[in-house]
Amino acid sequence: MKYLSLCLPTNGIMEWVFPVLDEIFRQDADINEYEVIVTDNGNNQEFFERIQEYSKSRSNLIYKKTNAFLFENQIEALRLATGEYLKFLNHRSILEPGSIQWMIDMVKETADEKPVIYFSNGTLKSEKRQTFGSFDEFVRGLGHYASWTTGVGVWKTDFEKIPTNHVYNKISPHSDVLFAERQKEKYIIDDKIWSHDIDTSHTQKGEYDLYKTFGAEEITITLHLYIDGDISAKTLKHVMRAYENLIADFYLKFNVFHRPCSYVLDSFEDVMGIFLRKKRVLFMAYIKMPKMLVVKAYNKLRKLKNKND
Repeated sequence: MKYLSLCLPTNGIMEWVFPVLDEIFRQDADINEYEVIVTDNGNNQEFFERIQEYSKSRSNLIYKKTNAFLFENQIEALRLATGEYLKFLNHRSILEPGSIQWMIDMVKETADEKPVIYFSNGTLKSEKRQTFGSFDEFVRGLGHYASWTTGVGVWKTDFEKIPTNHVYNKISPHSDVLFAERQKEKYIIDDKIWSHDIDTSHTQKGEYDLYKTFGAEEITITLHLYIDGDISAKTLKHVMRAYENLIADFYLKFNVFHRPCSYVLDSFEDVMGIFLRKKRVLFMAYIKMPKMLVVKAYNKLRKLKNKND
């Protein structure tokens, strides 16, 4: 029985995907209990040929070339999956040893109740499992991390409840999946670290509009949860403050320090004032500057030390 489907949507970046797959199949987990789904909406012929060959010797690897537009590739992966629980995996995320078995064990442990589970991967700095008794508390616990696809998973039976003709959010289709079940008795955020990124830079993360996405579109998703009556005003305000802090981080990194990135950064002025106040965001950005300068200096010194060693 397939308990777990690892769903890996990609646009065919070879230097990421194959190390990720290698680590998956290096793990000591029963291949009869999990499968790997790779959906590819890129145009890399070399990747296409190599993944075809790669999958021949791995019976639990399913590959599909797709024309899905941008992030809709995520949904294509879920549709192909047959496991009891479907878990997104970023195409640059290397699994920590034992992670697959840990996820399989969690699926077995929670299969009767089928709570909504979010795998926050250490981002909350607690490395603990938090359990919530309501959707409202769960959304408040997530803050802006609801925008992070890689933390999302869904029970196959819950995913199948979403109508086949549902029109998914174009920027964050995963949010439609994450927020589909709003009346569960239990919601879980597990902060155990289960993966790390091959490449932590922002130079190949897509050419989408950064400030429009996180300063307007993601907040709008949460606003609709409030309008629908599924979260409280307190939770909406909490999530908006979380996005405000995130935008301040982005502004400092990419507009002040000009850290290389693939994002479109032109819309900051246009977006400010829709939900977030420009003066407050700028204030928050600049009070973060001393800490970022210290971190930058520390990283530079560490690189010099490693080079000399």
